[in-house]
Formats: sequence, C-alpha cells, structure tokens
Amino acid sequence: MENIDSRRGMHLPPMPAGAAHVLPFAVWLLWMWIPGLSPVVSYTARTATVMVLLLLCRPWRWYRGPQIRHLPATVLVGALVYWIWVLPESVWMQTHAPWFHAFYQRFGILGETTADPAFAPENAGWLYTVIRLCGSAFVIALAEEFFWRGFAYRRLQQVQFTEAHPEDFSVVAFAIVTIAFGFEHARWLVGIIAGVGYGLLYIKTRNLWSAILAHMITNWLLGLYVLQTQSYQFW
Repeated sequence: MENIDSRRGMHLPPMPAGAAHVLPFAVWLLWMWIPGLSPVVSYTARTATVMVLLLLCRPWRWYRGPQIRHLPATVLVGALVYWIWVLPESVWMQTHAPWFHAFYQRFGILGETTADPAFAPENAGWLYTVIRLCGSAFVIALAEEFFWRGFAYRRLQQVQFTEAHPEDFSVVAFAIVTIAFGFEHARWLVGIIAGVGYGLLYIKTRNLWSAILAHMITNWLLGLYVLQTQSYQFW
C-alpha cells in the first residue's frame, strides 16, 4: 500500500496530498511558458524553484522508501529507456536503418529539434552545465514521477487517490497516463515507451521509488551522452 502515513498512524503534512504531488510539476511547466528568458536562466530558475518546492511539499511522505531488492530491475529499466531514447537518432541507426531514422524524424518527434549548445561547458560554464545535468536527472525526474505515476495514475482510479494502490491496476488509467506522459515530450514515441517502462516497474515492484530512480538513471545517462557526443538536441 502506498499511503504509508495513514497505515502507520502518522500525521500527514499540512499541505494536501494532491497539491504536494501536483504543485512542483505545475510550477516547472509555468516556468517554461515565461517568454523572453534565455535557456540558461529559465532552466536554472526552474530547477531551483522546483527543488525548493519539492523540499517544502515532501510528496515522498506518502510512500515507502526505496527497496534494495528492486535495484536490479530499476537499473535495467532506467538504462533500457535511455538506450531506446537515443537509438532512433544515433549514427548507427542512420547507417544501418536509414528508412527508420527518416520515419522517426518525420513522425516520432513533435516540431523541430535543434542542437542548441546553450548548456555546453564552453558556452555556459561548468556550473550551469552541472545544474542542467542535475536538474534533469534529479529534480524534474522526481517532480514528473510524483505527478504522473504518484498522482495522475491513481487519481484516475479513485477521487481519494492516496487510497489507490499499485496492485489496483487499471488499464484505462495506465494508458491515459502513459500517452499523456509521452506527449509531454517532443519525442512522443519514445516518451510513450518510457512511460510504459516506468509504469510497469512501479506496478511490478509496488514502489514508486523504483520508477523515480529508473527515471533518474535514464536522465543522468542521457545527460552524460549529450555532453560526450555534443548531442544537444536532447537537451
């Protein structure tokens, strides 16, 4: 069961559970819609604001902590999603399956993606490059998982979403959240695949931290890939 505070007779935090799950992610999106900010200023402000909000909201209070026995599956899913994310646009795919690469570029990505090196160390400095890497790996991954898998998936099952548990599987809720999560990203096709991976991991392990850590691993590996190969279109 996920509503661990109520199960143990502990006091819930003053902020309602729904707000604690939704507010960090909502504020992240709001920052993205503010016009006129440079990418470095926008992302740094987003990361700092949402990190503070997560610490204030503490949505993890409603959950068990990570469990070491789930670590192999968590690492596997996180690494696999990273691989799936970069493979369609890789040089290997362009060389060995150019038809699929062309198909993916045309239909698998919403809008145009350009390699903007704003966060390259030589342009932004290592401080802001590290903020970009850590913001992606730790801050937004945390906010997204508490919103999509922690709140939205369970809210679609029950009005009192903290009473819905991972074992209460709903095909409709799973599909809606997975598709919405996918279209949150420009790379909607691999975004949906990622949503399936994180969602099934959550349901299988019955522990939201498994999905959170897998998402963090994906984003961390993707950030390292971006810096190593200068594939800034992924950022």
